[in-house]
Amino acid sequence: MTAYTHRLKLTIPAALYDVACAISRAMDPDSGGADSWGPRNPVDQDGNPTTPDSYTTETPCTEAFHTQALSMLADAAMLHAVVSADYAARWPDITAPTLAECQAFVAGALIVEPPAPELPA
Repeated sequence: MTAYTHRLKLTIPAALYDVACAISRAMDPDSGGADSWGPRNPVDQDGNPTTPDSYTTETPCTEAFHTQALSMLADAAMLHAVVSADYAARWPDITAPTLAECQAFVAGALIVEPPAPELPA
């Protein structure tokens, strides 16, 4: 049984939406990663499409994936290499994000770590 002991939460500016979806396609072990950021234009309470300034995704993950993800978010070349290899293996007919796109993602992504648990005094 897989232990999802960590959480990873990221926020990106709206301009990185397409790149974030493309990168997330490779980060998700099944086929739903490209949908991780939600719809581009979600609807408000009245059913009207909105255009957010930013998008946020959060996922439970294993300790190993959490560590790997933080490393890739600190190194665009590593992120690009991992994403490109995954695309080559699973989606050879889809163009993987470029190194420049991965660099923009790394520069623009805000990692939101959950607060540390309070320790007893």
